[in-house]
Amino acid sequence: MFVTRPYKWAAVLVLSLAVAGCGNLGVPAARFAFFDLGVATPVDPPLPLALARVEVRAPTWLSTGAMQYRIEYRQPAKREAYSETRWVAEPAEMLGLALDRALVPDRGAGGKCRLRVELDEFVQEFETARGSHAIIIARPSLIAPRSDDVVAQSALMIREQAPTPDAAGGVIAHRRAARRLANEIAGWITGLDSADRQGSGSLERCGQ
Repeated sequence: MFVTRPYKWAAVLVLSLAVAGCGNLGVPAARFAFFDLGVATPVDPPLPLALARVEVRAPTWLSTGAMQYRIEYRQPAKREAYSETRWVAEPAEMLGLALDRALVPDRGAGGKCRLRVELDEFVQEFETARGSHAIIIARPSLIAPRSDDVVAQSALMIREQAPTPDAAGGVIAHRRAARRLANEIAGWITGLDSADRQGSGSLERCGQ
């Protein structure tokens, strides 16, 4: 009687697994859907103060393209991320580009001070199972030329309602929030300029 030895079965099993593995070659991994903040347009009316450039900084937990959210009504201290959707870049990079386009439309305007924005929060927050907001918390500062001296500083919190309680709704809300942030920074700088014209002298180092 013919008997197949155990090691031959083991060899057949290994060969079968290898062939099965080769069959997966070339199959793409799960794909993400990537989103951005859109193409920003210059604020209207334009800034009374020309800026040299915009810098945005963020803490390490925002140094990722993950689209983060927080379920405030259940676990407010826990940050989560959507599994199939991501930002095209880190929030600081996206906001930096959006704010630069909105606030520095003309590089040849001769701006001296630069705008530095410390980004403290960039998240979709669910207050209920059916309702959420995009939250952006930022601290804009005007930085003096050729130094890191702060000429003026503010603190802003932007909340924008998401039209749907999901990632797509969060993207729309974050786009609106980014635009509002640009407008509120522009309003803050315009207020500084008005005060300066009344003799405060706060913007003298910016060449105003």
